[in-house]
Amino acid sequence: MSTPKTLVLTRPDISSAQVLGQIEAAVGAKVHAVLSPILKIVPGTDWPDLSPYDVVIATSVHAIHGPLTGKPVFCVGVRTAEAATKAGGNVRHCALDAAALIAWIRTQPNPGKIVYLRGSHVATDIPAALAELSIEGCAFQTYRQAEQPLSQTAREVIEGDRPAILPLFSPRSARLVGKAIGQTGCDLHVIAISDAAAEAWHGQTAETARGSCEVVDQPTGEAMVSRIVAALQR
Repeated sequence: MSTPKTLVLTRPDISSAQVLGQIEAAVGAKVHAVLSPILKIVPGTDWPDLSPYDVVIATSVHAIHGPLTGKPVFCVGVRTAEAATKAGGNVRHCALDAAALIAWIRTQPNPGKIVYLRGSHVATDIPAALAELSIEGCAFQTYRQAEQPLSQTAREVIEGDRPAILPLFSPRSARLVGKAIGQTGCDLHVIAISDAAAEAWHGQTAETARGSCEVVDQPTGEAMVSRIVAALQR
């Protein structure tokens, strides 16, 4: 790496550790990283009775912590699809994001009654989108994303003058990180998973942001890791 950079990861603990492992494997060396989860995943205590539903939708791996035995599942993300399969579900489609999933459903025959397994905060109102397609759908919260304080170390890196990289994996985490800091460092490079995440970051830091921000071509973990590695190696 030509210029030493610090990577700040604000995903939940396990997810940040997985991302860091993928980055270090791609780089072939240890990466100077600060892990400061801005969200904590708290599984729900109840698992819904899925028998009344024809199809399950899951847009996050965190939504699946109970059996999906034999149920057709529409997923967002490869890791979510893997979790659904492990839980006994029959994955029928895996989309890049919620918008792409709704677009695909629009091209298919009516799938019947759908239940959406969701967190306490979502970027897309999937039941409302299904209703517009005359598809019966409801949602069940299977986990919540509890806000966590940004660590002092992470704040100092984001606000400091040394080169730093800040990946943002969701609009909510972008808002929370932006809210937790003052003026960003002039050599901070933000990598956003989507236009919505970038807009949330800019909206929260409009008067204080310096540095740069880019959006990956596809809203996937793989694309994020690729861009982080490229930024580290620049």
